[in-house]
Amino acid sequence: MTVTEPTAGAVTPRPTRAGILRIWAASLTAVVLRRPPVPGPGPGHSAGTRQVVLVLAVTEVVAAFLLSSMLPPAVRPVHAALELLLVLGGLGLVAALVRHPHQVDETRLVLRTAFLGDLTLPRSAVRSTSPVVRTVAGRGPRPVPGEPGAVACSVESALNVAVHLDPPVLLDLGPHGPVAAVTVYVSVDSPTALAQALRRVDPPHKR
Repeated sequence: MTVTEPTAGAVTPRPTRAGILRIWAASLTAVVLRRPPVPGPGPGHSAGTRQVVLVLAVTEVVAAFLLSSMLPPAVRPVHAALELLLVLGGLGLVAALVRHPHQVDETRLVLRTAFLGDLTLPRSAVRSTSPVVRTVAGRGPRPVPGEPGAVACSVESALNVAVHLDPPVLLDLGPHGPVAAVTVYVSVDSPTALAQALRRVDPPHKR
């Protein structure tokens, strides 16, 4: 029996808090200026998080106006500044998710979280995807408890697609150690869109 050696993948670690704020600010600025995503459009992710944060941001604007009317005039500017930062933070989070979709090309599949770390998988190791209904606690790239050889990569704990790998892909998850991944669970707005993107871009050895 031949044992398949794992190929190497890459893990982008979670930025610092200051780094996350910079990503949010840069993403919000790019959305306002209508700049296209870099390196280009791809399958979106984290729709649930985007919708929840947008609703909270709108609700916060309404609540801020109501609360401001009840505050003493002397403290209203400070309250307004804090509320503005809170709302801009929420909009920056949503902008970061929109501007950092998953990416597929001939050599790699990049699974993004926008600001919590990413996974890069060799395209040649990606065999298929399948819809799943899965919850894995945590955020960003992380191992899946109770399932050796499985990794999750998402902003939210809810996952809806399994990416199947052959050969396994070696991923260094930092404090969690290396994992020879055969399955990666991700969040995708449209599982069909990810599957179609993978079919459209075959690795060179399959041609």
